[in-house]
Amino acid sequence: MQSVIEKILEEAKKEAEAIIQGYEKEISRIKREYEEKILEAEKRLNEEMEKKKKEEIMKAIAQARLEYNKKLTREMQGYIDDVLHSAIKGLPEHKKYFEFLKEMIKKSGVKEGELYLSSADKQKYQSQIEKFIKQEGYNFVIKNDDKMSGGVIIKKEKITFLGSIDVIAEIIKEDLKIMIARTIGFV
Repeated sequence: MQSVIEKILEEAKKEAEAIIQGYEKEISRIKREYEEKILEAEKRLNEEMEKKKKEEIMKAIAQARLEYNKKLTREMQGYIDDVLHSAIKGLPEHKKYFEFLKEMIKKSGVKEGELYLSSADKQKYQSQIEKFIKQEGYNFVIKNDDKMSGGVIIKKEKITFLGSIDVIAEIIKEDLKIMIARTIGFV
């Protein structure tokens, strides 16, 4: 009987060892599986973090470029405005300025009324304009307009011809800005 009990115990022991080995293998397999899952999850997380980091960096770069372009555009616009203002301001000093005034008077199509000049133009060109008006058969009363920077404004009843430098410059301002931008290499 002792040998039967020993046999049973030995078989139970072997069976227990086999079960333990099975569990150890299962535990080892589960442990490897979860380690792989953890490594895979860490890899995905790192990739996602890198992707997010790159997206944030690209977003920051795009925002910085946008701000830089806005600032550059404002500065270029300011420079173009300065050049335009300076050029317009210098027009009355141009050697063909009196010819410009005569052309504006002719192009008005008005033969009589009030002829407005800037104070500086009236002071500098009044006698020449009076002579021109007389030669051309016009009948204008010459007046000054302190708001004008140059050119002419002609008024007759309800008709007003705006040939002032300010009005002309405003009308062609955008074209002038494009021309200036091309000339100085901004476009």
